[in-house]
Amino acid sequence: MRRPGRGLMVAGLALAFGLSAAFAETPALFAGTGPAEASYSDPLPATIAVSTYVPPVCAAEPCPLLIAVHGMGRNAKGARDAWKAAADRAGFLVLAPRFDKEQFPSRRFQQGGVRGEPDKTKWTFGLIERLFDGARASGRVAGDSYTIFGHSAGAQFVHRMVMLVPEARIATAVVANAGYYTLPVLAGDRAYPYSLKATPATDATLIRAFSKPVLVMLGDRDIDPDHPQLNKSRGAEEQGPTRFARGEYFIAMAADEARRLGVALRWREVAVPGVAHQQSGMAKAAAAELFAAR
Repeated sequence: MRRPGRGLMVAGLALAFGLSAAFAETPALFAGTGPAEASYSDPLPATIAVSTYVPPVCAAEPCPLLIAVHGMGRNAKGARDAWKAAADRAGFLVLAPRFDKEQFPSRRFQQGGVRGEPDKTKWTFGLIERLFDGARASGRVAGDSYTIFGHSAGAQFVHRMVMLVPEARIATAVVANAGYYTLPVLAGDRAYPYSLKATPATDATLIRAFSKPVLVMLGDRDIDPDHPQLNKSRGAEEQGPTRFARGEYFIAMAADEARRLGVALRWREVAVPGVAHQQSGMAKAAAAELFAAR
């Protein structure tokens, strides 16, 4: 049996030495159709598992890429599988990295390794960009950007990446049912991860982030103030008692900041009827928003 992911490891090593992934060995990602497992070695340094899916329609030609970021359960296969039906219908590849707890505790996963680290090259968000380079080197990815979806803890990761690395090649970001948020403000009583205070972000960073299409998706049944995985820290509680309330507060704060800066806000709140804290239901609703015309 072919060892999955060997080429992608080589691509990661090439990047570590400053080489483009395009010059490394062709990655083993997306080698056939259907679900598959591989690994990726990143110069962070870290080696992670990745779960992929190639729908039959993408067997003969390159397709767009969606990256799905798992929640607190760190189930990359589940994050991928939540998108398989939509990928079959709309024709896109799915890639789900697994941020294991040993290498990526919450400060490095949900928070991106930002706190106390001014060097952006050491943030976890860069791993996604380098993984995209590896995926493109497979020859199976169409275009020069990707869609990214995160649910729960993954949504925390995604919205922080959008705000702190707005130059990332994200076409559209979907932030679904985050437990709490980094508010898009540069000052205030609370620093990162509750706001952008004490990060390298500036007004220019925010302006660029606000120009990125973002769907803030909130299950209208995700309203349990005692949910066992809900962050109950004082900074999170100040944003509201439930995930739904915190999401509404976040988008309202973004609108206020966009007005202060005099720029358009391309972020949009989407309430999802009848869905609580469920990745599959939120992925289905996100697919309808993203790919309804396909």
